[in-house]
Amino acid sequence: MRRPLTYAAGLALAVTSLVGVAACGQPESAPTEEGTVSVPIQPTLTPYETQTASADPSEAVPGGAFDLEAMLETDSCEQSGGVWSFAGTFANTTDEALDIRVAISLVSTADLNVLTVHEVDLTVPPHETLPVEAPDFYADQDVDPAAVQCLTGVADKGE
Repeated sequence: MRRPLTYAAGLALAVTSLVGVAACGQPESAPTEEGTVSVPIQPTLTPYETQTASADPSEAVPGGAFDLEAMLETDSCEQSGGVWSFAGTFANTTDEALDIRVAISLVSTADLNVLTVHEVDLTVPPHETLPVEAPDFYADQDVDPAAVQCLTGVADKGE
């Protein structure tokens, strides 16, 4: 006879728990004179809107992070006889001299392994274009030119 009593007690506990949980977080009801219940409207979530700042990367902004790379033009990054060479130009379109470091990297496209990084330091007067050259910056007879990518980066040495 214990089982029906245990079952009834468990059922009562479950129903009480469900009723308690169902009432959680709900606004208190306020009875009206007509006998109906009035519940205030719940606030709704509105989407968070952000405004993205637009920038023109072709406009040189002194000290900007992205504008220096836009001033570098790669003419070639090639292998000849297992020896890699880089040639390009850097056009300073600002009103100030720029003290920069150009990094030239060879990266394997298969596993993203960096084979080498070569750096070239330049001081470029305002409104002038200088050559960026790295002859014979890497030598390896076993590197397939189709399996690597030449990447560049420009940093302001003054910052």
